[in-house]
Amino acid sequence: MTPGDPGFNPFPGLRPFDMDEEYLFFGREDQRKELVSLLREQRFVAVLGASGSGKSSLVRAGLLPALYGGVMTKAGSNWHIAVMRPGGHAITNLAEALFETDLLDNEVCEDLTELDIEATLIRSGLGLIEVARQLGLQQNENLLIVVDQFEELFRFNSSQSDRSSRDEAAAFVKMLVEAAIQQELSIYVVLTMRSDFFGDCSQFEELAEAVNKGEYLVPRLNRENKKTAIEGPVRVGGGDISPRLVQRLLNDLGDDPDQLPIMQHALMRTWDCWLSDHDENEPLDLRHYEATGGMDEALSRHADEAHAEAT
Repeated sequence: MTPGDPGFNPFPGLRPFDMDEEYLFFGREDQRKELVSLLREQRFVAVLGASGSGKSSLVRAGLLPALYGGVMTKAGSNWHIAVMRPGGHAITNLAEALFETDLLDNEVCEDLTELDIEATLIRSGLGLIEVARQLGLQQNENLLIVVDQFEELFRFNSSQSDRSSRDEAAAFVKMLVEAAIQQELSIYVVLTMRSDFFGDCSQFEELAEAVNKGEYLVPRLNRENKKTAIEGPVRVGGGDISPRLVQRLLNDLGDDPDQLPIMQHALMRTWDCWLSDHDENEPLDLRHYEATGGMDEALSRHADEAHAEAT
């Protein structure tokens, strides 16, 4: 759904922004530039921040479109990007993500299966490099592995009692680091991780060193950034928002980064309310925001409505 379509909503709600929503992603232009600059220097970058601070959105809707746009001049704009979450079987999930990239859209790989990729990954700590060769990665091409919610690796690792699961986690970390430090192929790794799991990186020697070199701590948005993040999507959606509602949202949001997804959800609900009930030339206003319950109640009211519809 795009601007102009009936029912279009420029706010994603609780989920992160996706790569194709770059045009709705406002307020983090400086952070995007900083992240690109760090990736130019370090092929292994760890994007850290509190829960709800916008790590995934910054990577997906900020960094990835910029890379495709050729912002890293020496690397060019020819990027193959595999996005994954570790879950309980990180190597299997990496194989799946690699299999879904457009690297397989060539005759060399026409008979290659996801199981073939996984088998190569498992073979050694250089497995990711070998897969890149298998997939025919050329000198003028770049492969980026995005590991979202990397902290899952620690959570699942601590909950698994068998040695094989712990060994898989260690092998996964090793192959990411090895791929990023070699110079033959252009392989990059970007992971997002909650900052309260930073200490867990010491479980893997290679990881601690790589994260220390390539750490990017997502800064808190200042008041002007937040204002831009509120007003920008409204303009893209073809609407307007009253200054008093903007001020109310900023005050309700405060300085807590955990509240950013809640604000996005409240704005999504406010937009829907405005779509169904506004006079000609009336902007999104306090009455629409308050009708949804504001940031304090929008989420619980939405859940109640969904439950009522299901029963």
